[in-house]
This record gives sequence, C-alpha cells and structure tokens, in this order.
Amino acid sequence: RPEWLPAPRPKSPGAGPGRPPRPGPAFDRAQLEHLASREVSALFGPRFAEQDGYAVQTRMPGPPMLFADRVTGIDAVPAALAEPGAVRTDGTIWTETDVLPDSWYLDPTGRMPPALVIEAGQADLLLLSWLGVDLLNRGERAYRLLGCEVTHHGSPPEAGDTLCYEIHVDGHAEYDGVRLAFFHYDCFVDGELRLSVREGQAGFFTPAELAGSGGVRWDPAAHPPAAGLPCDPPAVRCASSRFDAERVGALALGRPWECFGPGWEATAAHVRPPGLDGGRMRLLDEVTVFDPTGGPWGRGYLRAETALAPDDWFFAGHFKNDPCMPGTLMLQGAQQAMAFYLMAMGFSLDRDGWRFEPVPDRPCRTICRGQATPDHHRVVYEVFVRGVSSGPVPTLYADVLGSVDGAGAFLGRDVALRLVPDWPLSHWRHAGPPAVQATGALVPLPRLGGLAGHREPRPVARGADGLPFDYASLLACAWGRPSEAFGAGYERFDGPRRVARLPGPPYHFMSRIVSVDGPKGGVREGSVVVAEYDVPERAWYFEQSGGRTMPFAVLMEVALQPCGWLAAYVGSAASAGTDLLFRNLDGCGTVTGEVTPATGTVRTRAELVRVSRSGDMVIESFRVSCTAAGVPLFELTTVFGYFPPSAFEEQPGLPVSAKDRARLEEPCGRAVDLTARPARYFGGALRLPGPMLLMLDRVTGSWPDGGGAGTGRLRSEKDVVPGEWFFRAHFFQDPVQPGSLGIEAMCQLLQYHLIESGAADAVPRPRFEPVLPGRETTWTYRGQITPANRLIRVDLDVVESGTDARGPYATADATLWGDDTCIYRVRGLGMRVVSDPAPPLSP
Repeated sequence: RPEWLPAPRPKSPGAGPGRPPRPGPAFDRAQLEHLASREVSALFGPRFAEQDGYAVQTRMPGPPMLFADRVTGIDAVPAALAEPGAVRTDGTIWTETDVLPDSWYLDPTGRMPPALVIEAGQADLLLLSWLGVDLLNRGERAYRLLGCEVTHHGSPPEAGDTLCYEIHVDGHAEYDGVRLAFFHYDCFVDGELRLSVREGQAGFFTPAELAGSGGVRWDPAAHPPAAGLPCDPPAVRCASSRFDAERVGALALGRPWECFGPGWEATAAHVRPPGLDGGRMRLLDEVTVFDPTGGPWGRGYLRAETALAPDDWFFAGHFKNDPCMPGTLMLQGAQQAMAFYLMAMGFSLDRDGWRFEPVPDRPCRTICRGQATPDHHRVVYEVFVRGVSSGPVPTLYADVLGSVDGAGAFLGRDVALRLVPDWPLSHWRHAGPPAVQATGALVPLPRLGGLAGHREPRPVARGADGLPFDYASLLACAWGRPSEAFGAGYERFDGPRRVARLPGPPYHFMSRIVSVDGPKGGVREGSVVVAEYDVPERAWYFEQSGGRTMPFAVLMEVALQPCGWLAAYVGSAASAGTDLLFRNLDGCGTVTGEVTPATGTVRTRAELVRVSRSGDMVIESFRVSCTAAGVPLFELTTVFGYFPPSAFEEQPGLPVSAKDRARLEEPCGRAVDLTARPARYFGGALRLPGPMLLMLDRVTGSWPDGGGAGTGRLRSEKDVVPGEWFFRAHFFQDPVQPGSLGIEAMCQLLQYHLIESGAADAVPRPRFEPVLPGRETTWTYRGQITPANRLIRVDLDVVESGTDARGPYATADATLWGDDTCIYRVRGLGMRVVSDPAPPLSP
C-alpha cells in the first residue's frame, strides 16, 4: 500500500442495509427544513409549543447550509433538560447526507469540501433542541460552537456517497452563567469511518456576551514546532509576495499561471490543475502576504483576507434570526489559504490533476471565541507554518488564526494539508454523457470526459480479470487511474508515479480494443492488438480541414495510438526504477485511401515486432495497418521509445550543418501573417485549415525557384503558447506537441505553396487530399516541443511538382525546429489538389 494512501478504517457495526431500525422519531428533508425555520412543535409535539414564539432558537441551519438530508433516529428523552430531576439528559441522533453529482458544494475534483463534512454533522443542534435546551434559553441565548478535535480518516467524500452520522450529546454544564453542552460524533461512508469529532463544546450566549467576547488569546511564538518537522524550500521562487483579488480569482478559475506569474507558464497546459474552490466556496479574496521565510519561526507565513457583506450567502440559512458565519467555513478558508501556500511554493507545478485534502488520521484542535455577523467587515486568515514537505506528497503543517475585524475568532492548531494524486476522469466520468467535439469551438474537457450512460455498441476484448477494454478503459488510459485502464496488476501505478498515457480528447482516436494477443505485463515480441475507431459523422477535424476528409495528422494518430496502448499493456516500462516518457522516434508509411464522415469504423492492427533495452530506456518497433470495411488505408512501420525525462533536458536533436542553420535566418522580401486569415489562403474553395488545426502562424520565406531541385522552398513559424489545446490533450502530466501535428504543419506549408503557385487555379471545385496517396513518407523525431519552447519553425524544400490524372501535386522534404534545435525530419511528403466531391470510402 502506498505510504500516502490511507489505511482501511474500521466498519460501523450498525452500518449496512441489514441494520436494525433506529429508535425514536425520523425526519425527512422537508421536515428538517421546517425545523430550521418554522414551529418545532408541529414535529416535536405540544410540549415544545411554548418555544415556537422565540425569535432565536437552537436550530439546524436552513439551505444552503443545511447538509443533513434525513434523521434516521433519536435516542433521547424529549424536553429532558426542562424536567427537574431528569435522570437522563444525554442522547444520540443519527443522520444521513447524500452527496449528489449536482450538489452545489462539490469542489473541482467532485468531492465534498472537508470542512463541510464536519458541518454536515450539524444535528447536535437538533438533538439539543429535542432535549429542550430552548425551553431553558427562552429565546435569550444563541448557540455557538466553542471548539472540538477533528480527525479525518481517508479522503473527502465524493458524488454517490452517503454520509452516515452518529452524533452524541454527552453532557451539560454551566460556567459563569453560561450553559455548555459537550458532544462527539462519527461519520461513516459505506460503514467505513471517515471523520471523527471529539471533545466538542458549545455554549449558549446572550447578545451582550457575544459582543463582549475577548476573542482567541494565542501567541504563536509561544508554541514552537515539534522537532523533526521538515522545512523544504520552494520548488520555484515566486516573484510576488502579494496577490490581489483578480489574481486569486484566476487561480479559483483554474488559471494558476495568471495568479503566480513567471515560472508557472507550464500550468497552462494542465488538464486539471490543482487550485482553489470557486463559486460560493471561494473564501479568499486576496493574499496580502506570502513569505516562505516569515512567521515567528522563520518557516513561512501567509496572510489572506476576504470581505464580509450583509448579503453573503451563508448568513441566510445560518441561523434563522441569528445570522453568523459558520466556524466550519472559517476552517475551510484557512485550508484554502494553506493550499494557496503550497501552490505558491511551486509544489503543484508538476502535479497536474492532483488535489488537496487534510492529512488523514492526524487530529487537529479547533477553538472558536468570536463570530462573524452581517455587521462585521473583514475576515483575515493567518497561516503560521510549522513544517512543509515538498514531496513526494507535498504537505503543509501549520497553525491557522482567523480574525474578524481584528479580533481573533478562530484558531486551528496542528492543521495539516497535503496535495495527493488524483485523476480527472474519476470525477468527469460521472458528470455527464459522452461528448464529441464537432467543430473548432473547444468543448470543455470535463464534458469530453463524460461517460454517464455510455454503452459499448460492439464486442470488446477483456483482460484475464474480466476488465473490458472499452472506451471507458481507453479514456482511463488518458485521464484516469492506470488500474482502470488495464486492471489487476496496475494498481501500483495509481499514485505519485507518472506513467505513459494515451492522448485525451479531442486528440484521442481509439474507441475500443477488439482483440489482444500477448501477455499483460509480460513483454513479448509478436504481441498484437486490434483496435477500432468510430469516425463521427461530425468531427472537429473534418470541419477544420476545409474538406470532408481526415487530415494526415489524425490518420497518423489512428495508426500510432494503438501502439502506445499495446506498449503499456505488455508492461514495457513496468520494471523501470524511474518514470519514463513515451515518444515516437521513426516511421515509414504509405497512405492508400481517404477517411470521410461516411467511413464508419477504422480498424488498426499493431504488432510489436522488436524490443531492445539499455538501462531504463526501451526501444520498440511496430508493424501497423489501418483498414475500413476491408479497404486498406495506411500501412506503416514505426519505432517508439521509453526514456527518462533527463534524456530530454539537453536534447541535441538531429545533426545539421552550418548551412542548414543559416537557412533559418535567410532574408526574404515577403512574409505573410496567417493569423489574420487573409482571404487568398482562407477565403476560397481551396483553403488552409481553420484556427484549431492550423499549425502555422506566418510564412517567413517563400522562394519559388529555391531548394535543391529549384522547384521551391518555404519557411514558416509558429509561436508556442503553453495553453494550446494540444498540450492539454497530449499528454496528461506530460504535455508535448504531437509529432503528427508537426508533420501537419509541413502539410499545410505545402498546401500554402500549391495555393500561392496557382497550380490549382484551373481545377474546378478544388480540395486538398490529406496527403499524396501511394507515396512513401518517412519521418524521424529526435526531440520534442513542450510548453517551455518559444518558437516552432519549418523549413521545406519542394522536390517535385507536376500534374497527373488526378490533379496538380507537389512533394517535399522538410525539417522542423524547436527554437534553435532541429528535431524532426520528414522525406517524401506529398500533397495533391483534386476536384470535389470527396469520394466516399467503400469496399
């Protein structure tokens, strides 16, 4: 079991469908809402009628702060506190809370915020009311939490969970005229303990007593951190120490690069970056101090602030005629401040998809000695860092102080928060039905990750453990737990380790695995996979290509992605002692057919023909064929490799000459800005692709008589934007531009040449074929484009031009450069203009 994964918790003996019925009354959601705002005697009975007229009572909150959905039993004597000499004034109440996929409070990872799990154990108020506390208070005193010890067990609940609470009022006391109540409770999910609250204390106060509270009296310097706590330095030095509301808001919207600035650009390529809660649950307006060496012990300090307004959402339901901010929300605000600290330390930079949670099985003490009401103006959260660990699971240990208008109201001692592995698909698969991106308008990734209601239309292969290798498992290979992709034996990768991934939508082109012949987790030459891709009638790449045929880049991915799946299935990198990156190195293939919206399904057969190892590096060769309805489309051989990240730190690229480098800077009298989409290249029937597919920003050189054959030379550039869609699609936790899109840039530059040369001016209803059929194309990759690059350049030589029976064509050799390094070389790339319509694919 990984060290970061919580151990299984004990089961509740009363949990499960076979449990006996609870004693006492039960109340449903509608009745709980009634008790939160109307006459309690209607449900509690006539003994409670005298309190119905009291403006202030001990009530559960109303919506949206009412989290209990039902009371399943009460074991207590009604109105016992009001009966002189009552033998029993303690009691137990059982409640349940349903966490639904559309619950308003879910965080971006689909989980219930930890402090709300505490808040949902709110029925101690109902139990105290049932015991008759308001028959004593007579509307003169209001309930306030004074403190408790909180221990989380496991991760916060997620959609589909039902939280079962067992809440005990243990006793009562009076101190200096103030009635006190003592309680504890447990929360179970599926019978497993997930939260324990101990030493709970609450008091009942008059308005004057609340106004005269002295607040939390605490000197952080008097409580030094325990020996042995780590104090790791930042992973990246943040240039800012103050973050205004706009920057904090950007973080809550999933844009950490806009919040933290230089050094965080790579987070723009994250699929689901760790961040703050948004909407109602965003409890920080601004961070006014971030100092990794601040605080009384020089271990770190953060100060965050948020404004209060009389119409803040939580005042409406918490409580009737007694509005105040829940102490649990102050704890949530403090935990958000701690999460901000970990992110500002740079610990989320290479942890795409991870999430924050309290450290399990570690008690923290909370103390409440003040309140925030509609008459107050500002809450300040201060984080006094006791210890911080950079990983493998980043963790922050701190004391947190919440002050209201300068007075200490909330103190959390020994609060511990960590950043743990998580997978976007774990949430997205339940959030909606499957979706396809039909146009160049980007569809939000959570929608593309939907699997609700998905039914596999064709038979699929299954693993030895019965796991179907269907679309859900393939999507898990892109965005989910590795064990959800490949089943038993892959659980060891469900953690901090980074594994090779398939691309995610909208650059994912596999629908199912039809068959696999080879041992799972045992590399064997001759292993074969057969995969299928269902071609949508409406897909973004048809709409963006300017025609009705699949671009060469997409066809390459249809052929190559099953190779990546097979390499992972046979466990090519399973024995490596470090994380490895999977990269295409070489290929040689011939396209023989086109794919149109009428094609239906493309079937790809990939065979692992050779494997060689050198240390942790693995080189694998594949033989691949693509067909549709038995018609050959693409035959190729290709080579992939697994490499440690260090292999790319100083990538030498392909060997080039001084002359090759000089060509990149050779002046040319005419440059064309393609981002402006000039009509000559985008307005006619024969046109370059739409913005999503276009891989060229500008043509910086065009020499009609240039090149080795004297038939033309062109040069183009594209600026690297870390937030481009293809980085988020390819790959999760390893953003890199697909090599196929580098070749697509070359295809587009060749298309530009055919438009510019006028070779196709006489062709009626012209369109481009995706690539010249029947011609062998070879490619070699010796580097990569990542969000850290600045510029992509293509240098292309036209080696042949002519016209055949189908139309004018050109072939070219080209290189692609990442900044100043030549990383791709392609030979024999061809393009032809034919007359519309696109021929349907048929046997």
